[in-house]
Amino acid sequence: MGIFDYQDNEALGRIIAVDSAVVVVRVDELERLKRVQVNRLVALQSSKAGQHLIGVVSRITRKAPDAGVELDQEADGESVELPENNLVRVSLIGTLIDKVGEARDVFRRTLETVPEIDANCFALEGDRLTRFMRVISNVVGEGPQLELGHYTLDEDAIAYLNGNRLFQRHAIVVGSTGSGKSWTTARLLDQVAALNQANAILFDVHGEYKTLEGDEFRHFRVAGPGDLDRGSGLDDGVLYLPYWLLGYEAMVSLFVDRSDQNAPNQAMLMARCITEAKRAYLEAGKHADILENFTVDSPVPFDLSAVVGELERLDTERVEGAKAGTTKAGDFNGKLSRLIARFTSKRLDRRLGFLFQPHDECMDIKWLATMTHRLIGGRGSQADENGGIKIVDF
Repeated sequence: MGIFDYQDNEALGRIIAVDSAVVVVRVDELERLKRVQVNRLVALQSSKAGQHLIGVVSRITRKAPDAGVELDQEADGESVELPENNLVRVSLIGTLIDKVGEARDVFRRTLETVPEIDANCFALEGDRLTRFMRVISNVVGEGPQLELGHYTLDEDAIAYLNGNRLFQRHAIVVGSTGSGKSWTTARLLDQVAALNQANAILFDVHGEYKTLEGDEFRHFRVAGPGDLDRGSGLDDGVLYLPYWLLGYEAMVSLFVDRSDQNAPNQAMLMARCITEAKRAYLEAGKHADILENFTVDSPVPFDLSAVVGELERLDTERVEGAKAGTTKAGDFNGKLSRLIARFTSKRLDRRLGFLFQPHDECMDIKWLATMTHRLIGGRGSQADENGGIKIVDF
């Protein structure tokens, strides 16, 4: 037995016209017509056994016949009123097949057949709508089934998502302002958090999800100016993203003014100084395995003061002149002043403290693994075995 176990007396009406992808249904009972709404789904009897055609209501009309006659003459000579035509226009969108091979309840977005005249049309609502939408969403088997809420057109029908498909593919929640995007996301997170294997990260750009609480949720925030003097760290839910995580291109975009005529030299020297500073850190820590393969883009801690100090030396460097006992300006003398000024201003900007004023613990190469484990590790990545859902408040 398929999910559509309709009886004939449940029919909304009967089909009176058929086009290639559109049918017209006449509804004789006014009360049944009132149950129909535009954009609602309906199921229609197919000419093939074990199949139902699925359609969307596109128009509803209630009018007198076009014949222009208001009364009809019965055989005994008395006049009676003609019934009104209650018509429902339905656009066909696909076919639900009870069984295909071993698979049951298969929906195809094609029309296997067209309905016959006088075939029944049924409202798709309540539990039947729930079961049909579960077929559409592939919510079957033992995988996670996420309950989002109820459909707006039928509050008795529950909306589910297939967790496996949601997590393995790209998805987007869209809608106009006030339509419920944030509520839907919160509801989704609530459902995800109930899963034993829950592991998700939410970047909370507008601070909307602070109210999600419970053992399954772990809240983090990017360090702000007020956190710099408190000594707060990962255990307090405070995140630093130290400058040594930045790649070469990100460093150039932060510190080098592309319009400066000395920009190429500044970028080249900055890369050289950073590479040497990283090399010094690796040699001091005896990280020979990393020394063999690291580059300027490798996430290796380095002393930013040493980089600035070397740039200042080159900016003021004087070398031996052509004549004995004389000196002249070095190749980069006076050409790095603006680069050094940008380094200084950004290092002192407390708004960028999460980048340029990290705590000492963040300057250890092992810290990256610790932070990564806290953020993307699953249940068990925290000391208390919680934290399946990580929310980062920006």
